[in-house]
Amino acid sequence: MRAFLFCLVGLFALSGCANYNLGSGGKLTFRTIYVAPVVNESNLPQSIAVVSTQLREAFLRDGRVSLVNSADEADVILTVKLVKYSRSASGSQANDTGLARKFDVTLNAEASLRDNHQGKFLFEKRQVEAVNEVFTDSGQLQSEYQNVPVLAEKLSKNILNATLDVW
Repeated sequence: MRAFLFCLVGLFALSGCANYNLGSGGKLTFRTIYVAPVVNESNLPQSIAVVSTQLREAFLRDGRVSLVNSADEADVILTVKLVKYSRSASGSQANDTGLARKFDVTLNAEASLRDNHQGKFLFEKRQVEAVNEVFTDSGQLQSEYQNVPVLAEKLSKNILNATLDVW
């Protein structure tokens, strides 16, 4: 009798998980995406290759949509324009407040997603940004140069979320 009761309780306890699904359950209206080459209008030179690579890798890792090599094959086309790169001092030395030791660097972009079949935008010029801290112990120029891939990866993740999260 105890074994029967134990099995009955176990059956009821585990039945709650039978219909559980991971994720939001929202369905995308597209299955293929073409990521157009990134346009750079910011003052961060040579960032196009790094951001383009990180952006494509973000979509490949995610796997919710397939990346295609031409706009003609795609359901939607994603265009990204880097619009601003800025830095602001966020930490200074105690004995010299004019000498900054830590900066917050920000990379701003505009992303647009156009439906290739209907010719209308799903979103246009959506503002996306990435912020990261830079410590200038090894020199400001070197620190900012080493920060570009990290900043590009953060920006790519934010663009991925803006594109694929069901809004």
